[in-house]
This record gives sequence, structure tokens and C-alpha cells, in this order.
Amino acid sequence: GGVGIAAANGVRLQPINVSRLRSTFEFICCRITSRDVSCVVLLVYRPGSAAICNAFFEELSSILDHLATLDAPLIVAGDVNIHLERPDEPHSRRFTALLATYGLQSHVSSPTHDHGGWLDIVATRVDLPAPTVEVIHPGFSDHRLLRWTGELHRPAPVYSRVTSRPWRKINI
Repeated sequence: GGVGIAAANGVRLQPINVSRLRSTFEFICCRITSRDVSCVVLLVYRPGSAAICNAFFEELSSILDHLATLDAPLIVAGDVNIHLERPDEPHSRRFTALLATYGLQSHVSSPTHDHGGWLDIVATRVDLPAPTVEVIHPGFSDHRLLRWTGELHRPAPVYSRVTSRPWRKINI
């Protein structure tokens, strides 16, 4: 297990510090910028040998709370070792609901493991174009390699007009 992000020349990686230690999974978070387009990627690895517990969902939710405030499209990818092909299983339902809370949806729809489970994810916001996800057998692992392509669109900012006056100009 473990996580790592590498980039080609011309692609800039900027780490994002969410400043809390995690005990139930490993992760890396960074802003990836190429030319004038950027996105935030959270790469997650939750060991399959560890039991799925409430702390995992709470810790992941804490990170997603922080990332939801950023102004770039978010991609959550990695090996969560939750059987997402079984939508009625409690852990799968809870994980899918957690993603939905942040407007995210996984786009993996085929087995990512030798034993047929959908244990890996590529999740993006539902209001952005869905990526095309390829599941590739690299030949040296029981997990598949996920390669995805997609268009990045910065979400339109939400503006609101506020009329106010300075405190010193209020007639008491």
C-alpha cells in the first residue's frame, strides 16, 4: 500500500496541508496546475487489512470539509478497500453517501481487483463533466491501475449583492 503523485514536465504540483494526522488511512493532497487550468487531487489509501471503522469516515469527512472551501475542481482517487460494487452493504452505502454530501460521485463501474471487487475510486463533482475511467491490469498487482481523462472546468463563482452602511453612519 501507500500513495504517491508524480507529474510530467510542465505540470506543477503544490502540496495542500490539511494539518491533521490520520490514523485510519494514508493520503496525499495537492493542487495540480498545467498551463492555466488546475484541480485539487486527494489520493487515498485505506489498508484492506484494517477494519472499516467510524474513525475512517470522520477523518475523511474532516479532510473533505477543508477541501470543499477551495476554488478548484476536486478529484478524490485511490484505494479505499470498500466493496462499492455492493451498494446495499452498510460501509458502501455510508461511503457513497459521504461522497454525495460533498457533491462527489465515483466514476468506476468495473472490477478493480483480481477477486472482482470495486475497491478503488475516481470521484469528481456531479456538476462537472464526468471523466472517462480506464481500468488497466498492470500485471504486477492484485489491484488495477485507474487512468482517467476528463475536461476541467472551474465552477462558476457565486456572487451576491449586499447593501450596507458603515457603523459610524448609523443614526442612533
